[in-house]
Amino acid sequence: MSAATIDGLLKTAHVLGAILFVGNVIVTGIWSGIFFRARQTHDFERAARAIVVTDWGFTVGGGALLTTSGVLLALQRGLPLWGTPWIRQAIIALTVSTILWLVFLVPAQRAMVRHRRHLAGDEVLVGHYTRWNVTGWLATVPLVYAVWCMVAKPV
Repeated sequence: MSAATIDGLLKTAHVLGAILFVGNVIVTGIWSGIFFRARQTHDFERAARAIVVTDWGFTVGGGALLTTSGVLLALQRGLPLWGTPWIRQAIIALTVSTILWLVFLVPAQRAMVRHRRHLAGDEVLVGHYTRWNVTGWLATVPLVYAVWCMVAKPV
């Protein structure tokens, strides 16, 4: 396989990973809000379980594809990961978002999935969802910044 073919495959994997990863984060935030507002007439617990499934499939899978292909592209081009400012900034942004996801979002997701409105009351679910939603949008900001770093390549 030629170097140009490998480069093209890695670029394709990198863009696909970004679409799956960042796209799922943004779309999940939007459709979960729709389901949350309709929780009195629709099964929000089922939606919360779907969030977990799509996070593992698209967010984790897309993030792994994005990260792996990005590292391979940088190495193939001889770009030092930490010594290239736009790569370093994107790595830091991805790390910040990942920490927010692991520390705040995953526990809130688990609480939403385990929540039983008829036992705990709606206000408990509102608290879990609000924490998940606010932190989720805050964790999205560094992801968008990382995409900008990859496109603009700031010094």
